[in-house]
Amino acid sequence: MNEEFPVGGYAKTERLVYFARMCSKARLMQRGVLPEAYHAYIGTGFDGRCCRLLKVEYSDIKRLVSEGKSDDEILEWCYANGYRPTDEEVFIWNAFMQKRGWNDDDTPYLQAEKESIGLGDCDEIQTLFDLYEIEEGHRPRPG
Repeated sequence: MNEEFPVGGYAKTERLVYFARMCSKARLMQRGVLPEAYHAYIGTGFDGRCCRLLKVEYSDIKRLVSEGKSDDEILEWCYANGYRPTDEEVFIWNAFMQKRGWNDDDTPYLQAEKESIGLGDCDEIQTLFDLYEIEEGHRPRPG
């Protein structure tokens, strides 16, 4: 079976970055086409942060995905059954997520990942979202 990559981290559902990626990973996992390297992070890491922001359980996201709900429908369910972030909280969430890996505690991890794909010296990859974009083919590979 062919592997498929999820949508990039910059993709928004309504106002939130990353939510679409979390749902995309859940769909690909259910279809059995999400690359093995992603399995350990399902429901944890950024997925966990997103669920904590919305005050929902990842198991609910998986269930709603399996019911065939769209990203927008799942997000509305989260708002109704968990928490709807304020404009300020969305601004902080989006800024925080889009900058992960840039001069923070994830920088060593980002550098190691860049080196593992032969792009250790690539200055175009400054954040984890940038890494996803290039590694998964959402943006052309530099050089």
